[in-house]
Amino acid sequence: MIYNFDFFKLSGRLRNKIFFMTVFVSVGPLIILGFLAFYSLNLFHRFDIAGIEDNLINQKTEEVSGFINNIIGVFELRVDYELSSPIASSSQNFILNELLKSNPALEEAAFVNTISEEINGERIAVGKETAKYSKTYPNGASDDVFINKSKLESFQQAATGKIYSGPVYYTLKGPMISIASPVLNANNAVINVLTGEINLSGVQKIIQNSRLGNSGYLYLLDYDGFLIAHSQASKAIKTSFKSQFFASDLLKGEKKLGIGGQARYQSVWGEPVVGAGDYISKFGWAIIAEWPANDADLIVSTVRNQIILFSLIVFIAAVFASVFLADRIVKPIKILESGTKRVSQGKFDQLVEIKTGDEIEDLGEAFNKMTAGLKRLEELKEEFVFIAAHELRTPVSAIKGYLSMVLDGTVGPVSQGARKFIEEVLVANQRLIQLVNDLLQVARSDAGRLTIDVVSLDIREQVKTVVSELTPLSNEKNIKIIYQSADVPGVMADSVRLKEVLVNLIGNAIKYTIGSGEIAISHEVKAQNLITHIKDSGIGISTEAQKKLFEKFYRVQTEKTRDITGTGLGLFIVKQIIEKMNGKIWVESEEGKGSTFSFSLPIAIS
Repeated sequence: MIYNFDFFKLSGRLRNKIFFMTVFVSVGPLIILGFLAFYSLNLFHRFDIAGIEDNLINQKTEEVSGFINNIIGVFELRVDYELSSPIASSSQNFILNELLKSNPALEEAAFVNTISEEINGERIAVGKETAKYSKTYPNGASDDVFINKSKLESFQQAATGKIYSGPVYYTLKGPMISIASPVLNANNAVINVLTGEINLSGVQKIIQNSRLGNSGYLYLLDYDGFLIAHSQASKAIKTSFKSQFFASDLLKGEKKLGIGGQARYQSVWGEPVVGAGDYISKFGWAIIAEWPANDADLIVSTVRNQIILFSLIVFIAAVFASVFLADRIVKPIKILESGTKRVSQGKFDQLVEIKTGDEIEDLGEAFNKMTAGLKRLEELKEEFVFIAAHELRTPVSAIKGYLSMVLDGTVGPVSQGARKFIEEVLVANQRLIQLVNDLLQVARSDAGRLTIDVVSLDIREQVKTVVSELTPLSNEKNIKIIYQSADVPGVMADSVRLKEVLVNLIGNAIKYTIGSGEIAISHEVKAQNLITHIKDSGIGISTEAQKKLFEKFYRVQTEKTRDITGTGLGLFIVKQIIEKMNGKIWVESEEGKGSTFSFSLPIAIS
């Protein structure tokens, strides 16, 4: 969506506009204030609900986990002798009797043999119970009811030294779980397995002692989505909750806590609720709090009336606060305006600083984050171009080498027809090499990797060297290069980079001079700088094109330049090099009358 802010242009009259608008059109700010108030109310209300539900869930999760962990803890037995023989039968009976007396939730406890041995002439197999106490056998079970548990997962896991906690199963006494724990000797060897059946009625009491507002409730689901406990007995059902999306996500291991996890949905009992939940990973259970929406949102209507009263007060206060508000609003907006101008120019380093303590400060922080993001994107782009250009350099150079070897006859004779095509490919490859080199130069500059080693040097030697190298090219086009090498002072520059600048500028002068012509190179001392002029008699550049001439990838597009090759990066690179050597570059041109490119460099202090 695009908004038109022409009416709200930043000018000296903005403060007056805000003043009169605040005084005479107070309804507008009140509407905005009311909207923000209701938005904030709803937001904070959601936070409050999330906090209440989260606290209840966390509290009950700790209580449930603590209930089961306490029972599991007493099953962790260790004897102080090093022998591998099982605990004596009398000791087993004593331990089991004490376990049942001290743990009301324990329905049954038994010792299981892990070592095959002979007792009273009978060979006791591995995995068979050797002692058992339960609510059914409070004085201990007889041998004829002992069962072999060797094939049960609980025994197999405990026999390897691990504590086993099984899934929930349901009986007439309520939900139960099986546990099994290894009995270790002084050498940490398993000499017995201690198993038990825990009645989860204690867990049900924990959940039933939960309150959430006037009508909210809490319930606990097992791994398969069946109800273990519910804080309201009337809502207990025996169907699985796995088809319900909220419970299904929780049972998959997701957490639904905080304002981000909180959800509004239709409960399985047919009422709109605000739900939150947690996954108890140790047991694979889900604990869910659901607060009926009509009860949870009851407080909002009361606060709404208070907001209306507050709005009336604000309406009166707006008349007296108009001047203050105008100054407070205009100043940060002007700061943001300056910031947007800098960003539009590609300057991302300077951040805006707004200290108003309100949403405008938040806007300033958001603007700074946006600027940082744009800067990072620019850096990533520059890094990509640098890597791509660097990696392309090797294969295109190799192609050039192999093509040259073919043309030289190194690999054998080449027919005239094939030679013509290979030469065309070689020319195209040379253009590609030039493009890759230019891209690499640009990437180095943009990424801050363009190294400049400034020293005092005689620019005349640089010019003479470049002119000598480019003379064969100018002679082919019947273009005369005139260099007026008067006595001039030395300059502060990088020898290699300065040569690149001269090759580019003089090469362009040759390239854009159609037919015969003349190129004049001269120097001029001005203030503390030495200015070098490169004047040609070429096709010239339009005023409009001169404005974009030093931009990246820009090339003058005319009928005369259509067949002239180039990447559009040369002058951009030249400008970057000159500026990094503390100089400046500019152009003066007129279509049909040639161009003069000039650049300045600091004079070396002798």
